[in-house]
Amino acid sequence: MQSRKEKHQHEIKNAEAIEQGLDPFSDSGNNSGHKKKNKKHHRLLFILLSLFFVAGLFFGLKMILTDNTTALDPDDTTFKTVKIPTGSTPSQMAKSLEKQKVIKSSQAFYKYALKHGAEDLQAGTYKISPSQTVQLIFKQMTLGPNAGPQLGKGYILVATGQEDSAIAKNIANESKLSESKVRSAFSDKSMIAKMKAKYPDLLKNMSSKNSLADYIYPAAYDLNKVNDITDLIVKLLATADKQLKPYYKDLNTDGINKPAVITLMATSGKSEFEHRLNFINKISPYAQTLSKKYGILASISIAQAAHESNWDNSKLSSKYNNYFGVKTQDETVGKSVVLETTEYVDGKAETQKARFAVYSSWKDSMKEHAETLVNGNTWNPDQFKDVLAAKNYKEAAKALYKDSYATDINYPTLITNLIETWNLQRFDK
Repeated sequence: MQSRKEKHQHEIKNAEAIEQGLDPFSDSGNNSGHKKKNKKHHRLLFILLSLFFVAGLFFGLKMILTDNTTALDPDDTTFKTVKIPTGSTPSQMAKSLEKQKVIKSSQAFYKYALKHGAEDLQAGTYKISPSQTVQLIFKQMTLGPNAGPQLGKGYILVATGQEDSAIAKNIANESKLSESKVRSAFSDKSMIAKMKAKYPDLLKNMSSKNSLADYIYPAAYDLNKVNDITDLIVKLLATADKQLKPYYKDLNTDGINKPAVITLMATSGKSEFEHRLNFINKISPYAQTLSKKYGILASISIAQAAHESNWDNSKLSSKYNNYFGVKTQDETVGKSVVLETTEYVDGKAETQKARFAVYSSWKDSMKEHAETLVNGNTWNPDQFKDVLAAKNYKEAAKALYKDSYATDINYPTLITNLIETWNLQRFDK
């Protein structure tokens, strides 16, 4: 039986236990340890469940928010040439698009096509931009390669060779800017001065004959955030500045025509531009050497070599070192080859077979070309006297047709344009 003192002490212990959150009617030592273990276990379980919940929520939202049918790169409005071979399945078409890096996922395109009519997709060569959505690309490919790129609201397409007025009209249709103001801005002196300050390398050596529209890279442009004329022109010139930036040193030092280069890059790609630039750099020193020896303008030699050989892309030049389409009657093995060629008869193009000379090196080809112009041929040693007497490249180009070097009436214009585009007259000094 407890004494009053013991009972009082027991009541104090019970009160302290309750205050500490313990059970006063259990074994305090064992129960306390068990409670702590339970609390740690519950806390760990709660943390793990929270982590699983957060992770599940994150990946769930990512799956919902990630839409592989959206544009691969809304800011890349340039176009890539995508060739879809005849007989390609929808799956193969989708893989071609992904390989050319114009869509995010071939699987997403394929699924969209199956849902919306994959049987309507057509083979052919397309101009497609990474800024186009899967929906727009699908629509373009169901309309066929002749339909042209399909763009979203607020986008315009600037095509190769498009006139200033047509560009201005398209802009007016997709923005709040007026057609007349846009057209005027292209040739406005104050706007040109402002853009020269913004893009000094792009507009360096800009001819008075050119307008700012000549420096717009053929591509799609997003006008949704364009607020005024200055914003518009800045945006239109930005793509050309980006595309030409790696080549400004060569372009500006050599005085190469930038609008022509922009057209070339947009139609044939940067690799072809680099190929042609390398071709000029390769043969120009030797053309100058021949000029000093034979009196043939270096610009004429380079331009003819580029034109006749299709910039060394023809089989005759790349395989047989014949840069000038020189024909021969020599049937000795290794000295000639029979190939198809285009000749103009009464102003009409005809495909014929002819025997062409084979050279051991491209320098031999260029040397014989110079000697032919100087010495003529067996039946007329003075045949190219007008070419030799020409005081500049324009006169020489006209003389090439007059003296029957070429049968194409447009030959002088082709040679002159080529020289002026690449500023080949600099090699005549």
